[in-house]
Amino acid sequence: MSVSRKGMLYVLFAAVLWGSSGVCAQYIMEQSHISSESLTMLRLLFSGLILLMLSFMHGDKIFAVFKHRQDVISLLVFTLFGALTVQLTFLLTIEKSNAATATILQFLSPTIIVAWFALMKKKRSGKLVFAAIGTSLMGTFLLVTHGDPTSISISSGALFWGIASAFAAAFYTTFPSVLIARYGTLPIVGWSMLLGGVMLAPFYANQVGSFTASGGTIFAFFYLVVVGTAITFSLYLTGAQMIGGPKASILSCAEPLSSALLSLLLLGITFTLPDWLGTLLILSSVVLISLDSRGKLHAS
Repeated sequence: MSVSRKGMLYVLFAAVLWGSSGVCAQYIMEQSHISSESLTMLRLLFSGLILLMLSFMHGDKIFAVFKHRQDVISLLVFTLFGALTVQLTFLLTIEKSNAATATILQFLSPTIIVAWFALMKKKRSGKLVFAAIGTSLMGTFLLVTHGDPTSISISSGALFWGIASAFAAAFYTTFPSVLIARYGTLPIVGWSMLLGGVMLAPFYANQVGSFTASGGTIFAFFYLVVVGTAITFSLYLTGAQMIGGPKASILSCAEPLSSALLSLLLLGITFTLPDWLGTLLILSSVVLISLDSRGKLHAS
């Protein structure tokens, strides 16, 4: 098997696993009655520990970031507004709606990123970017209203947290580039998750003992933390390095599709025609942005 094909399989498999982790989180919250805040805390704590262990085993100097005051401040900013916020808003959206809707709304983040950079640089964007913004807005409109502007098909809470999740994901994607370049991806993401869990602990640690645990929910939590975070993250990074960011972004569109299909099969969530059309429009915006990025890479 060629390196390119192997990389594509890694990214595709990672996207499917990420989609399933949202469904897994919804199952845990429904079955155990744990709050989204408490589940976020536990997921961040355990996932952060696992990623740091993997980083240490990989030979990374995981404590190097704490030797420089400015980098510590940047890490704390990334932790609070990136890792903690993106996980919390995502699970809150699931709690208010379902895993599929939360995943799809979070996929607005690439459009937010390109729109933000276009505004900051005061540079006219290409046709593909304009098309991406248009399709993402139309997709969101269909997902939220089912085509009827006088009605909203999801709760206002789900819409608010879903949009907040997209903005948080945009920040999470763009802010830590300098830190990652200096210290590596696994140490920075690992510390941001662990510290994010520590930040939530004083507020929600006392709630953990009150949720209903069973064999199914314990297995689901293991899957969410180990498979849906550590293994998936490693697969995606490896695959993205093999095939490049634009291709990886296109293949990652399998994430919301897998989430929607698994929600339909496992949780009984129903998707109407406007839901599917909205989903495809939002995913097409990611493809258009990736194609625009790829074109710029070839032109340079």
